[in-house]
Amino acid sequence: MRKYIYILIGVTLSLTSCNFLDQEPDLRSEINTQKKVQMLLVSGYQMPNIAGIGETMSDNDVDNNAPDSRGKCFNEEPLEQMYTQMFTFQDVTSASFSNQDSPAFIWNNCYHNIAVANQAIEAINQLEKDGGPKLNTERAEALMIRAYNHFILVNIFCHAYKDATLSKQDVGIHYMTSTESTVRPQYERGTVAEVYKNIEKDLVDALETYGVDDSYYSVPKYHFNKNAAYAFAARFYLFTRQYDKVVRYADLVLGSTPASLMWDAKTAKEYGNAENERNAWFDAKSPANLMISDCHSVFSRSFFPGYNRFVINYDPLDMTINGPGPNWTSRFPGFNIWHFDQKYGAFLTKIDEYFEYTDKVAGIGMVHMLRREFTTGETLLCRAEAQIMLGNIDAAIADMDTWTKGYLCTIDLTRSNIESFFSKRKNTIANSHLGEQSYERYFQIVPNLHCQDLTPEWTAFSEDKLPYIWCVLHLRRIENMHDGTRFFDIKRYGMEVIHYFGSENKRLFLCWNDDRKAVQLPPEVQIAGMKPNERKVIGDNVVPYISGNTSYSGENLPIKPNGEMTILIK
Repeated sequence: MRKYIYILIGVTLSLTSCNFLDQEPDLRSEINTQKKVQMLLVSGYQMPNIAGIGETMSDNDVDNNAPDSRGKCFNEEPLEQMYTQMFTFQDVTSASFSNQDSPAFIWNNCYHNIAVANQAIEAINQLEKDGGPKLNTERAEALMIRAYNHFILVNIFCHAYKDATLSKQDVGIHYMTSTESTVRPQYERGTVAEVYKNIEKDLVDALETYGVDDSYYSVPKYHFNKNAAYAFAARFYLFTRQYDKVVRYADLVLGSTPASLMWDAKTAKEYGNAENERNAWFDAKSPANLMISDCHSVFSRSFFPGYNRFVINYDPLDMTINGPGPNWTSRFPGFNIWHFDQKYGAFLTKIDEYFEYTDKVAGIGMVHMLRREFTTGETLLCRAEAQIMLGNIDAAIADMDTWTKGYLCTIDLTRSNIESFFSKRKNTIANSHLGEQSYERYFQIVPNLHCQDLTPEWTAFSEDKLPYIWCVLHLRRIENMHDGTRFFDIKRYGMEVIHYFGSENKRLFLCWNDDRKAVQLPPEVQIAGMKPNERKVIGDNVVPYISGNTSYSGENLPIKPNGEMTILIK
């Protein structure tokens, strides 16, 4: 039986500007020239900020109202009720399309960008049919916009890609390849495998058939320039485990001297004030920034006193930017850590907001945040991960060493200090007398990786590679702090997340195969006819350890009638 769905995308082609990086023109006339196509594509970069979902649902955030190891807790409010729902792994029902940073807002903005790309492609087809010039560059840009926005949607609202066969069993999102002119159209939702296949087709067409070109961009970093396109290709092929292609496309970005392309951490630290440091993060002239997008987002305000209930604090802070690493001895040296108040956690200035006044006299305007969609640092770590899986450990270490040196680490990264740092924490967990608290403290640095439970095609994964895999995931966690993509790594590796909630310290557990890793579709979309994501497996009652034994099988787990899952410990 074929399943059909409705999609609410709320797209308008009046193209009113929401991107103050590249102000849009008035395009109320017909899109019938090359220049108008180029201007139309500007409005395809209304990227949503996925950090609200990705950070709050990951192991980066804690509840400041839950007692810490000393019994200390606070009485903070969340910025929005949806943050409480996301932190407790509930379906978000308290936010709408107009609520910035919500699943609905992300859904709407991504499909808006997709619709713009499809409109541009149709205009290009008509122009070329009428004897106009070949618009290969514009077509390539439109295909990149379409592919990337579907990539964001499938990685948020669906399960992680497993393989070409198993992902046919996971429901996907509709892959839009044409504009819509009817009211309440019906769509087939498709599968995760189909979505990834279509993304790859658009990606290959853009890069290989038509050719991404920076020539007409006034500021290439605000568009899918060549390096950003190659960086997206490297990330896509990392997620699909096509490691040779990861290396191929990362090489095109990084060249022969990747150290010269890293973020200038030294200069940024020397700025000494938050505003200048924030500007350094998003400098379009920096070789480290490959693509920058503007978002309507108030995510940074979730760190404000009084509203900072769910932030990075306690163990996640100590396990990442406020603690040691394989080749640094105390706090991570790569950037300043800013605090509203030491006790409430910390943040990096890259989440600081910009305020665009529409009326300075009245003091009103729009809140913006910028995102670094692609960076040389993240691309370098994509290549390092691929090299590990290809068995090129020395090449992977060289890339990871380059990354740490770019962030002011002075000690060489070696096989010895990687294995020592991560094995020590694994051994700490294995000591049964240390109990639950010790396990969960280091659970974030040396997590159980259930990638082989997700799919047997993780053939490149082996026990001897574990310290290096843990290392690259740890560095990726720091590189992508506040960006939301840590949650993508959690999903694709089958990692698990433990949250403690409220004054009663309720323990919440997101297990490796939990249905809640696929964020529930917005209520408005469900009302329009789209079938919601399943919610059969609930991991809160699963105990992933007993007496220090962290090994368990995820197969043939008994399911209670209420949908909760129990587990048999080996």
